[in-house]
Amino acid sequence: MAVELAGLAVANVAYFVVGVAAFVAGGWVSPARSVTWRRVGAAYMFGIVVVVVPASYLALFGVPVGVGAAVAGLATIALAARRVGLPRQLARARLPRPSAEQLAALAVTGVALVVLGYAFRAFVVRPLVDFDAWAIWAPKARLVYQDPGAAPAAIRSGLYGQSPYPLALPTLQALGFGSMGRFDGALIGAQFAALAFGFVAALWALLERRARPLAISLCAAAIVVAPQFLFQLLTHYADVPLGLFIGLGVAAAAAWTVSPDDGWLLACAVAFIGMGALTKSEGTLFAVAAAIALLATQVGPAWRTRLRPALVAVGAIALILLPWQIYCAAYHLKTSDYNLSDAVSLGYLREHSDRLGPVLRELGKQLTVTHQWGYLVFAVAAGVFTGALARRWRATAFAVVWLALAFAGLVLIYWISTLPTSSNLTNSSFRTIVSLLVGGTALLPLLIAPTDPKDRTR
Repeated sequence: MAVELAGLAVANVAYFVVGVAAFVAGGWVSPARSVTWRRVGAAYMFGIVVVVVPASYLALFGVPVGVGAAVAGLATIALAARRVGLPRQLARARLPRPSAEQLAALAVTGVALVVLGYAFRAFVVRPLVDFDAWAIWAPKARLVYQDPGAAPAAIRSGLYGQSPYPLALPTLQALGFGSMGRFDGALIGAQFAALAFGFVAALWALLERRARPLAISLCAAAIVVAPQFLFQLLTHYADVPLGLFIGLGVAAAAAWTVSPDDGWLLACAVAFIGMGALTKSEGTLFAVAAAIALLATQVGPAWRTRLRPALVAVGAIALILLPWQIYCAAYHLKTSDYNLSDAVSLGYLREHSDRLGPVLRELGKQLTVTHQWGYLVFAVAAGVFTGALARRWRATAFAVVWLALAFAGLVLIYWISTLPTSSNLTNSSFRTIVSLLVGGTALLPLLIAPTDPKDRTR
């Protein structure tokens, strides 16, 4: 076990290095501004995106994921290589003396990390006992890892679960198996645990100059110690990883709407939202909702200056998703659970209006189960109210638009589904609401305790 975990640790360090290199190549971490070293907290999750997205697409053509990851990683490092003075500059950067609030925030974060650390053993010994884990996600990852040449046709066949599901999560798992030297459905749980640690660090990096540290730490802790969060992460399903990337993406996008002079935040929003969309099919729904929210919140003074980079970001997200959509169209990969054209058919919706009530009741019930998620949904509602009351218009508008569209999208998908509500809702509703809760809570610091006054004036 020790050797395999050491190999997996090396792979995750490589993700971090690639993420730092991407920040350097983009000019977002600069030797001339030592304060930018704080951004490396998001480097691990960003590095996963830089490596996994191209590797997952190359895997569709039979290219081994290790080759795709190596090409993406080395190309990123090469682009950053000319900034040879960066490590020395970062090493000389001095940390400011922490305030009492920052110390309290670090203590709260430390408690959350201790809880994750305590749960880590469960992540490396729990076998694949949950249906989707051993029937869909792990088999796809094993196929991509052990037989990359046969993987594309086999996955398209539908014998490995839903063929329209994108390959980001199986690719991440396959890279983990490669680093361990073998397939191990239990030990790969360490990779899922690492995502939780990475989420906490990335949320701090994204919001540390935009919101009060104690608010960030409390929100991050409330997410990662929630019983349902840890349980679902242990199942090796895609729903929590999806929620983590979407949560980081919407937090970065909302932070950028307040301070549109920081292109790094927009780049992070694009990367994390794009990765979320390639993690699971409903990720596209959350990504589209985020794109609309980003564009909608650029109204107001200087809207032309603000709208241009927002349009570029939305275009970049579309470019990340487009190859998968083209691939699905080319091979006629469609889900049998619903037909999207029914979403715009008033006749179909009216004919199946009896589904709407049960859908709303079940989603509402899952969002408010306090012994699973605590009081996250109530905190998010209070945060939106607080943001509006304090006239934090852009951050509040982003939160309202994204949450409303994301929730409405989920309702619509269940409404047009061909599956019986009795089984479909019970089996999936507790998972599909994860992104709403994680994303909404990730936005909370900007709503309740921002440090940037620009939101009230622009």
